[in-house]
Amino acid sequence: MKKRFEDIDLDDSLEKMNSDLMWKTKQKQHLKKRILDDIEALGVDEKGKKQIRSTRIGKGRIIQRVIYSGMALVLLFSLFIGSAIISPAMAEVASKIPYLNKIFHSESINQTLWRELEEKGYRISGLGGNARHIFISIEGSEAYFHDVRDEVEEIAANILKAKEYDGYKIEVERQIDQVPEPISARDQVISNALEESYNHLLELKFNVLSHGYSYPAPNSDKVIVHIDIPDTETRIEDIKETINESLRAKKIDSFSIKINKIDLSQREKEAKWNEIFPVIIEGLTAKNEYKVTGFAYSFHPAPLQIIIKTSINHTDKDADEKVRIIEDTIYEFLNSEEIQKKIAGEPYTIIIRGKDKKRIN
Repeated sequence: MKKRFEDIDLDDSLEKMNSDLMWKTKQKQHLKKRILDDIEALGVDEKGKKQIRSTRIGKGRIIQRVIYSGMALVLLFSLFIGSAIISPAMAEVASKIPYLNKIFHSESINQTLWRELEEKGYRISGLGGNARHIFISIEGSEAYFHDVRDEVEEIAANILKAKEYDGYKIEVERQIDQVPEPISARDQVISNALEESYNHLLELKFNVLSHGYSYPAPNSDKVIVHIDIPDTETRIEDIKETINESLRAKKIDSFSIKINKIDLSQREKEAKWNEIFPVIIEGLTAKNEYKVTGFAYSFHPAPLQIIIKTSINHTDKDADEKVRIIEDTIYEFLNSEEIQKKIAGEPYTIIIRGKDKKRIN
């Protein structure tokens, strides 16, 4: 199965949402409070003025991690437009919320597509993508796939259009299950030995974060055992000896042990950024105007490098303007009070690469 990523219709969706949102006054008031809380978190009041006070911030097989929270902003804005109890001033405030901050408080596009298609009864087995495509996999017979493929593609296109995402191409494909290769007897023995040694290490109160193994080359008999430990764990030789005993007891002699020391404080910082990266990826690749074709990042060496890959040719007469728009969009998001609270002033640099893969900012 290919796992990949993509596009959505605004007028029809908003009209339907507005008709669905004829809720009782009490429910409207509750949702209004949630909207105001989100707006407060972004540092603006109901009249759109800056505040100085501090802010506060399928099937279980969805490919993307669940990183966003809050209600989909398209739903919130349909309420702004369609509800008589929301003032024009609030609609104006909503329009000033930075583009990427809206995405941060919404479902990811993959989550929205999965949920909508599953609720309509389609048998979706996978959904993912890359910078330019969203791939939707459908399980079932070939006849079923041909019956629903066009419907699924149209629904997905309308969802993308409703979010004003014009940068993705949708591809709907049939899920063809492949029989996995059976694990070899030797691999099973190695796996069992490592599991036993890992459990023994835990019993002895060693701080081991994870374990695994690999081969240095195809068809190699030598095994490389990988052990992750916190950089505060000093009993490295004792850990190696415990693993040695387990493997040799299983008559596995050709192996080496690689101990990887993990800086847990750095990992915690990286985890916070991992909530932020998918928002930047979706926001910039979803709209053609940004010309973004890929994304990468590197924490080493410091400071963090956020790398934006584009189809911009540095000789284009408007290249500087396109680059400025990308930079401003990212800086506006990362410098918002809410995101600054998450990253705690962590330094970073933005690198934008052109079509020739060279830096253009």
